[in-house]
Amino acid sequence: MDRVKREIIELYKADFKKIDASGRTSAIFDAIPAQLAAKKNQFRISAATGKRLTTKDEERLFDLIDSKTVLPCYNTTNPGVALSQTKDFGSYKLYLADTGLFVTMMFNSEDGANVDLYQRLLGDSLSADLGYLYENAVAQIIASCGRDLYFHSWRPKGKTHAYEVDFLLADKVKAKIVAIEVKSSGANSHKSIDEFAVKYSNVISRCILFSQKDVSRRGALEMEPLYLAPVIIGGIGRS
Repeated sequence: MDRVKREIIELYKADFKKIDASGRTSAIFDAIPAQLAAKKNQFRISAATGKRLTTKDEERLFDLIDSKTVLPCYNTTNPGVALSQTKDFGSYKLYLADTGLFVTMMFNSEDGANVDLYQRLLGDSLSADLGYLYENAVAQIIASCGRDLYFHSWRPKGKTHAYEVDFLLADKVKAKIVAIEVKSSGANSHKSIDEFAVKYSNVISRCILFSQKDVSRRGALEMEPLYLAPVIIGGIGRS
């Protein structure tokens, strides 16, 4: 299965080279798992290609988005129901449209070398933080519901670090927004979404944290297992 998936990835990259012989579009595609794993608050094309950003790179980015192989997630500068009106085109993340291919790209190695890694992944015995894998899965679920992807990152006054909420969805029925955080482990730590709930309390209808934990509630924060994400996300904003 892994071999077939890598063949699909190579077919994608071969198609990218038909529209961009420089290979920079392929490099952007290849860099998505690594940049998500690095927990950067936005995608850096220059880091992906190893070269200075050019105006041509913007065209490469939109060609990649148009290919439907990647999902852009834009930072919204002023969260509200009209998320699209405040998105920052210069601040974004990229996810893969296919989480199965994402897993293969995470463990990109020679044929057969990933078997043990996959067994440990399925058995939940990998020591690595897989939050970015689950984040990609939730991004794919949101996109499959016909929604665009948005997140919010901000640095509080006097703080040296930034807070970030993984995803924001408009709840047009309630004329408010839903904030979503995704964790693979360490679900007890959720400072960003807690701070977001305080900062934007007047526009929030729900705050949800998806993880491997069972259903529970901590104040206004809904703790939900990842397997319920398609049902919960699919129902947001429906009367």
